[in-house]
Amino acid sequence: MALVGALCRRCMTLVGPGGIRTLSSETVQSRSEHEKEVLKFDALSSSWWRDDKDPLYLMNSVRIPLLKSLARQIDFPDPQILDVGCGGGYLAEELAKQGFDVTAIDPSEEMIRIASNHANKFPGDLDLRYQAATVEEVTEQFDMVVSSEVVEHVPCVATFVSQCAGRVRPGGGLMFTTINRTVASWLFAIMLAENVAGLVPPGTHEYHKLVPPHTLTGAIADCNSSD
Repeated sequence: MALVGALCRRCMTLVGPGGIRTLSSETVQSRSEHEKEVLKFDALSSSWWRDDKDPLYLMNSVRIPLLKSLARQIDFPDPQILDVGCGGGYLAEELAKQGFDVTAIDPSEEMIRIASNHANKFPGDLDLRYQAATVEEVTEQFDMVVSSEVVEHVPCVATFVSQCAGRVRPGGGLMFTTINRTVASWLFAIMLAENVAGLVPPGTHEYHKLVPPHTLTGAIADCNSSD
């Protein structure tokens, strides 16, 4: 997992998608890639919440302390959090259990159904809302925005980072976690986890789409320069 600290003018950041329109070939390709990723994760929806040994679920032991640390650095006593690309709700639900006010979005309606059904086991106890939406469709701003294990699946990292940053209130926090593009990541996250141990279905990750820390920090720097 790549985690890099950077200070943005917009926020303190921890860095670890009517009428007739003409679409460019790049836009069409991006939409096609986005739809392919949504279909990929729709097919994985039945694997969520089967047990507490899922590697993504186990990552909460790292992600939750990082988010709490970020929350202490911003000037919002009860921060409202946007979880972008929440999947089946591992992180969003745990954040809500920790007392945070959470809005969680994912472009996959099937994932949102899975997440909502599981959260409904705790009726009235969680300040948690799920929406089938992309970050571009979100109009509000939040005290904190988190996107965990998502940037390696988006068509354009810079655009995605910019959209997430745009949903952060001034003085708020933004956090990304992702798999670094290293030989070790290829060996453990792809070859072993996907193709040998079967912890993750084959094809979940593509090595060329893994995101090194300098790519994320560069995208955030671009957001700063455009402010």
